[in-house]
This record gives sequence, structure tokens and C-alpha cells, in this order.
Amino acid sequence: MDFVCKKTTDLSEDELIQISELFESIFEKKRSADFLQRQYINNVLGYSYHSLIVDNRKIVGVNSYVPVYYCYNGEKLLFVNSVDSMVAKSYRDYFNYQDMVETAYDYLRKERVAFVYGYPNDNAYPVLCKSKLMRPIGRMRVYCLPYRIGGVKPVLKWLNPFSCLFTHFFVFISSVFSSCKKADFLLRKDLESYNETRYKRGDRKYTIIGGNENGFVYKVMEYEGVRCAFLIDVYSKSSKAFNEAISYILREEKKNFDLLLYPGYLPFNNTSLIKLPIKLEPKNFNMMGFALDHRLNIVELFTLGNWDTNLSNYDLL
Repeated sequence: MDFVCKKTTDLSEDELIQISELFESIFEKKRSADFLQRQYINNVLGYSYHSLIVDNRKIVGVNSYVPVYYCYNGEKLLFVNSVDSMVAKSYRDYFNYQDMVETAYDYLRKERVAFVYGYPNDNAYPVLCKSKLMRPIGRMRVYCLPYRIGGVKPVLKWLNPFSCLFTHFFVFISSVFSSCKKADFLLRKDLESYNETRYKRGDRKYTIIGGNENGFVYKVMEYEGVRCAFLIDVYSKSSKAFNEAISYILREEKKNFDLLLYPGYLPFNNTSLIKLPIKLEPKNFNMMGFALDHRLNIVELFTLGNWDTNLSNYDLL
């Protein structure tokens, strides 16, 4: 068995097809080779990194790393987002996984990558914690705004007119008390390079309003049987900017969604959003990381409040 790391541009057509087939067998979701390639090349470098487990020319394990430029202490550093970690069932043991990840880390250091971050699922999270291949940074919370309560709980459909009325009133009141003061995150994406390619991934059905200074991005889709409007990113991190984005979605998409969701970290109030209790959140959004550059301040990097993090960082949508 071999452990190798390659760039997307160095993968053959057959290797991309094998990765696509492995993805479908594990996650029970179809992702064509073309779809995956688009996911991996639309980033600041034009390629991603892929750590592979290969047995007799057959790919039986993959962990991919998507490059992102982050601004940190006045420097623009190369980080990578760890995504699509998968190992075929018959090869799924701790040592294979560890070797695959450590092969990636050795390769990424040579590529001058400073930091690896990711949002592992509930199966991978305890393994990464125990192995120390990644350390917890913190848990993103889920903020919501129910619009039509009947769309979330069908038995309450009769309350829809009241919930719509209340939502508009709540957003108006929140807007009155909102502030233009921006949150200053120590770790933030380089928006110009990031936004140029991020929304060319997936099905590309994003709505982008405004520019990198004061814009926002959202996506309307069905999620677990509920018509949702996902607020993916608001570039200006102030409660006023969030309220303006939410007001826009209410005005333009009111017929198309029942629940507005924003998974992320917010250091301020008066955003028209309600923080869900953890037990009601649709899934866990745990953020983890691993420092490849020993010069980085570990305390700062592993404090969630220092990160501008939300669905734009995450590969869910």
C-alpha cells in the first residue's frame, strides 16, 4: 500500500473517476468526476492537494485540502481547508488514516502552507481529537429566523400569518437598534481572492449581492424537508449589515423560504437572528485545526472568537 500526495492538476482522469466512485460508495451521494474537479480547482491556486491511499493502483482513501489565503497579523498566509475525508470500509483503521493525514502534512509544509482547518463530521471528530491530527478550535453556532412556522412544523401551519407578521416586526425592531460597528477578527479570509472562485463550486446557485466591502451571499434550497434561506456570508461584520441582508432576503425571497439560517460565529447582538439551543441545531459544526508553521501563535489560532467563520468556509453548500 502506498501513501502519496498530489495536486488536482496532477490527477489523471482515471484517478478522478476513482475518487468520484469512492465518494459515492461512502457518502451515498453521486458526485461526478467533473463536479469534484470543479470543487477542487476553483480556489486561489487553481488546484487542491489530495492525500491518497493507493493499493495495487486502486485509490482506497482520500483526504483533500482546498487552499485559502488568510489575513493574520498583517500577513497574507496560505491556509488549507480539509474536506472530503474518506477511506474504503475494508481499509478503515486508525493507522491507515494517520499515515494518509501525516503524508499530507509533510507535503503541505513543503508547499509553505501555514495552517490546516476543517469541519469534521461526528464520526471523524473524536478520531481527530484522540489522534491529535487536529485540535478543536470551537463550535460554530446556528442562528435562525423562522418565517413561516408551519413550514418547519406542519401542525402549526395555521400560525403562518402571525409568524410572518412577527418576523417583519422583529426585523424592524432589530434594525432600529443595530450598529454600524464592525467586528475586527484576527483571522479573516482574503475576500478579494476568495470570492473570485468560491461561488463557482457546487451547483453555483448562489445569490451574490453587492461587492466585497458591503455585500452578502445567500442560497435558497430545501434542507431536510424544510425550505431554507441560508445566509452564507455577510462581508461587513456588523449588526447593521446583517439586518440589511436579512431584510433583503425577506423582501425578495418571501415566497420561497420558511426558515432563514446562519451557521457561524457572531460577536454581537441585534442581528434579527435567534441563536438555536445546541440540542435543536440540525448538525454539529465543530471547527478544528493543525498548525504547520511553528511561528504561529497557537493560543490565537485555537480561539474561535478570533475567526471570521461561517458557511462560506464550509463545504456543506
